[in-house]
Amino acid sequence: MTGQEQHEYKASLRVYSEALTLADLVAALGESTDGHDIGDPVSRRRPDGALRAGAQWALTSSAQRTSPLDEHVAELVAFIEARSREIDALGDKVQIDVFCGVFTGDDAQGGFTLEADLMRRLSALNVDVVFDLY
Repeated sequence: MTGQEQHEYKASLRVYSEALTLADLVAALGESTDGHDIGDPVSRRRPDGALRAGAQWALTSSAQRTSPLDEHVAELVAFIEARSREIDALGDKVQIDVFCGVFTGDDAQGGFTLEADLMRRLSALNVDVVFDLY
């Protein structure tokens, strides 16, 4: 895993809905670490005053940013597994993914690993993983 020590990582479970409010998502999944509601401003800096079309509930892993990416993702997978009934009850009213931010630093080279067992668990949950490289 050459270069892994040079990277920092952040991962969040994101649950998005245009049919449910943030309060509905909190009632189903518990408190989030981040989120927004339908009708919230997209950004205070946007001059057009655009409003959000949906609610988003997000849970960021508690792992340190310097911890390997698979530790972040494993924590979120465990959350999904523990609340599978609640998530299943939300049905097609939500879109769910795991967002991974990979912060490479100045000209850092390297990569990351998601262990096969962790990928099997994600696949069994039918959850997409989104990677953003910074």
